[in-house]
Amino acid sequence: MKNDEVIEKVERELKLLGLSPRTISSYQLYLKELFKFTGKLHSRIQFKDIKQFLEYLTLEKNYSGSSLNIVRSAISFYYEKMLEKYPISKIRVKKVGKKLPGVLTKQEVKKIIDVADSLRDKLIVQIMYSCGLRVSEATNLKLEDLDTSRMVGIIRSGKGNKDRAIQLNTPLVNNIEAYLKTKKLPSKFIFSKTNGTPYTTRSFQIIIKKLAEKAGITKRVHSHIFRHAFGTHLVEKGINIVRVQGMMGHSNLETTKTYVNLSAEQFKGVGNLLDDLEEE
Repeated sequence: MKNDEVIEKVERELKLLGLSPRTISSYQLYLKELFKFTGKLHSRIQFKDIKQFLEYLTLEKNYSGSSLNIVRSAISFYYEKMLEKYPISKIRVKKVGKKLPGVLTKQEVKKIIDVADSLRDKLIVQIMYSCGLRVSEATNLKLEDLDTSRMVGIIRSGKGNKDRAIQLNTPLVNNIEAYLKTKKLPSKFIFSKTNGTPYTTRSFQIIIKKLAEKAGITKRVHSHIFRHAFGTHLVEKGINIVRVQGMMGHSNLETTKTYVNLSAEQFKGVGNLLDDLEEE
């Protein structure tokens, strides 16, 4: 059975149960998102894949607790209730809340870039870090979105369906052009497989995790950590918080202020209180 056929089967089952059209539509949507995220046939998706998908929605897409519950219910309906295969209802993905995310130092980012053996892997890290991209934005980035003559690019319909500009530089553009020349099949996507289709977000996550391990990074590294580093390093550079908000595409300034809390700059001129004890 193909993935599309699974979606149709789930729709029929939900209608028999008398669920609302809105609920049915939501269940179908999130199952499609799961299939797209894993890039696998439904029958080959493993329990760990589902956990990683839920973690992705929590950490990268910033889903609320209520939204995560709907996603979990949708996946549970098919895999747990219809197939009696995985105990989805037992998965607990905690909402991050106000817990501060981990941040890579500039030296750690450089280490990860330096250990990349392929131009593709090096470019993935360079563009995600220097432009503050979400993993889904990086995988969907197209040639037509970049204006190399002006050294700018456009992220189309980012989170909240908002477009935003990104800044390029000469070394980055040179690497993009060099990488594109290595492709055997032309594609509208910057990052594409040999058949011209874009990589899945999961593919990028695997690449980034392997690079971090190779670089000897002991911090928990996920694809969103480069975006965290982007925001934090801009604040440490002295860039106005409102400008950082625009560069990251945040609707709410409070979200951007998280990066002020992550920055070491907030402690300059304050010092540690133990220093005061020595002066007494």
